[in-house]
Amino acid sequence: MGDVFVNMLHAEVAAKRAESFAKSDQLSLGEIISKCEAIQAKGYRFHDGTEPAVLFDFEHLHPTGLGSWRGIYSELALSFSSEGDAPALSEFIAMLKEAIGKEYTGYKGGEFTMSRHTPVWVANNGNAGNTAVVDVLDKEWRVILVTGYRET
Repeated sequence: MGDVFVNMLHAEVAAKRAESFAKSDQLSLGEIISKCEAIQAKGYRFHDGTEPAVLFDFEHLHPTGLGSWRGIYSELALSFSSEGDAPALSEFIAMLKEAIGKEYTGYKGGEFTMSRHTPVWVANNGNAGNTAVVDVLDKEWRVILVTGYRET
């Protein structure tokens, strides 16, 4: 009886989250990939042949990896740093594509498989702020991940 109740509760929570996500401007993994691929198709290159870098719209921070978001383990978080180099657009797209079908471990355990429909947040490992990715801007010499505060 206990497992049945827990499964019903999880299903209800998932349904409510799917409903709120559908009404939100927050981007899914697949939407970010599509927007980035559209920019990549334009073929921007610097004189030395390098591609535009991917940056966030705040400070001088750039994405560094993906993990399970602590707010909802079945959703993704893009980690960030100001250290090191920002990823080139093709590297960023490859990182995103690797997440499709991949299992991530939640902060307190459990395995969660991500898909193209998975919502994407911005948070370093163990953090659960409400910063969502809401757009991708083509600035020719750089690609900007636009963020905003969103409720779940």
